[in-house]
Amino acid sequence: MRVHFLRAEHGDSIFITLTDPYGQDRNILIDGGTGATYQMAKSKKGTEEEPALHAAVLNLDPCGPVIDLLILTHVDDDHIGGLLTWFESDDTALSLIKEVWFNSGKLISAYFSSDEIEGSDIILNQDSGSATGIAQGVSFAGLLEGKGLLYSHVLKSMMTLERFGATFRMLSPNEKKLRALLNKWEKEAPSSLTSDSNDHSLSLEELSKDMSFSQDKDRHNGSSISFILDYGETSLVFLADSHPSVIIESLRAMGYSADKPLDATFVKVSHHGSNANTNNELLSLIRCENFIISTDGSRHGHPSKKVIACIIKSNGNRNIPCTIYFNYPELIDKIFTPEDYEAYPFFSAQPTTNKTEY
Repeated sequence: MRVHFLRAEHGDSIFITLTDPYGQDRNILIDGGTGATYQMAKSKKGTEEEPALHAAVLNLDPCGPVIDLLILTHVDDDHIGGLLTWFESDDTALSLIKEVWFNSGKLISAYFSSDEIEGSDIILNQDSGSATGIAQGVSFAGLLEGKGLLYSHVLKSMMTLERFGATFRMLSPNEKKLRALLNKWEKEAPSSLTSDSNDHSLSLEELSKDMSFSQDKDRHNGSSISFILDYGETSLVFLADSHPSVIIESLRAMGYSADKPLDATFVKVSHHGSNANTNNELLSLIRCENFIISTDGSRHGHPSKKVIACIIKSNGNRNIPCTIYFNYPELIDKIFTPEDYEAYPFFSAQPTTNKTEY
């Protein structure tokens, strides 16, 4: 299995290729990052750079390799933006996708036997095909349904689905988090271009002394589709922007505990390393040496160095190594000092390109 954490600015976009029981390669795309993850743009040097999502889908072909499964975890701009940009600018995009998992407003409303959520339609601007070339608004979920791509059930915690010889064990969202969207549903607008303050100037030792925690309250993050992907002897944990209380609830219901933790090959850390989405109790239920953080560090003070200290401390208590992987490795020297590595010799920070095969 190959897992590529695309450079998706402050968002998530993950491209996975695995081999099914018949020897055929299958592609899975989890989220699409921001619009710039797909859209061609000028670099600071004035040369054109190919964004990661555009490069990832460039060689797809309806008669050849396709995206066998697209998982849209939730509708925040830093997860859906690249997909919307792709679909709006390439009228062949949907022919390259075979199935989509996405908890649309219509599906959630039907699940709760409620009126459809106001404002839950995400509108794509697509070429109408007229001589004028004027774009028309098209419902994103409706378009997926019309093409027969959208999985027809709400995805929620404790569900298990099988695809391509792999098993997806759903950790989030639970019904409470889904119901919360009945009262609020809008695609989040991009936040300010300025960075929020971060804690990167503090040492890991300093930060490890304060393990206080307050959970993220964002409803969209709480509704994130997160799961364990089991493939052969490998268990990969993709936490999207999920809330730890839901993940803890699911892991315990699956029979995991501090004495019998989930043995994972890697954990994609929730919400780009936010200090409101990872806590000690969650970490106690997962035994893992490899943690991956997806962000360029440009928004909201992500990643939190305190979260990294929490992960390292948890592994130290178990006497196991700890490696934190970054899809933007230039952050490594901005966050860690020689003193950090001296204080925790079992810890290292690496680019995701150093480990893509699982």
